[in-house]
Amino acid sequence: MKSLFADRRMAVRMPTLLIRYGELGLKSESVRRRFEQALVQDIRRKHLLAKVPCLISSKRGRVYVDSDDWKRSCELLSHTFGVVSFSPVTKASSDLATLEKAAIEYSEPLLSKRATFAVRTRRTGTHPYTSQTLAARLGEVLLEKFADRGIRVALDDPDVELFVEVREREAALYSTVLPGPGGMPKGTQGRLLSVVDSADGVASSWLLMKRGCSVIVTGPDRRLVEPLLRWDPDLRFAERDGDLVSQARTSDCIGLTLQLMLEDLTEGRSLKGDLPVFYPLVGMTRDEVDRLLGRISA
Repeated sequence: MKSLFADRRMAVRMPTLLIRYGELGLKSESVRRRFEQALVQDIRRKHLLAKVPCLISSKRGRVYVDSDDWKRSCELLSHTFGVVSFSPVTKASSDLATLEKAAIEYSEPLLSKRATFAVRTRRTGTHPYTSQTLAARLGEVLLEKFADRGIRVALDDPDVELFVEVREREAALYSTVLPGPGGMPKGTQGRLLSVVDSADGVASSWLLMKRGCSVIVTGPDRRLVEPLLRWDPDLRFAERDGDLVSQARTSDCIGLTLQLMLEDLTEGRSLKGDLPVFYPLVGMTRDEVDRLLGRISA
C-alpha cells in the first residue's frame, strides 16, 4: 500500500486499516481461526451492503482491510463486534534503511516546530535489530532530519506518537488508534430471542450481540430496533407470538434476553420457563444504561 503522504504536497492516498482483536486471540488455534473467519465475514458483509469494495487479509492477531473509501470503512469497523481497535497505517519493508525513509516521510506532516514525539515499536520475527534499538534508531533519524524544527523526544505524553509494528518482512507505521466496540465476532455464540418493548431492550440486545450472540428481536414496534441495524444489518425482527418461551423454541433459540433491571426483578417480574433467561441490565444503573444507549445510537 502506498504511503498516506505520497509526496511533499502530501497528496492523500488510501491507507491500509490494521484491525486488532482481543480475547478471541486467546482461544485455541482452531477456535481462534473460526472466530477470526467470523470477524472477517462480518467486515466483508458490512462493506458489501455499504457498497464499498475492499480486500481483507489476516495474519495472527491482526486483520488488514484495503478499501476504496477508508473513511467509510472506519465507520463500519467502529460498529463491528470483535474489533478492539484499528488504525490507518502505511506499510513498508522491514529492512532498516527502508524503515528510516518511511518514518521520515510519514512523520514530516506530523512534526510541527518544537513538537515533542515518541517512537513506539513492536516486533515479531527475526530481524537484525530489537524493538528497543529500532525505536532508538528511528528517533535519532527523525531528530537529525527535522533538527531545524526544534523537535525533541518526550516518552511521556508527547505531541506525536509514531507507532511501528514489524512482522517478519513487513512493517506498519501509524499515529492514530481508533476504538472499536470489542467483544466477540457476530454469530460465534448461540441464538437468543430478545424482547424489545422500549429503548432498554435495545441496550440489553446490544450487550448480548457484543458477546457474539445471534439475536432475534421481538416487540411491538420494529422502529425501536433501528439503532441496532448499524451493528447488525441482518438483524431479524419477529412479531410477538404468544408465549415467549414457545416463540423462542420455535425460532430455534437457546434462551431469551429481557430488558429488566434490578428493581424490576425485585418486583417479581422475572420470566419463568425451561429456557435460560438473561438479564444484561441487572447490574447497571439508570445513568449507565442511558449512556450505553447514547453510544449505540452514535
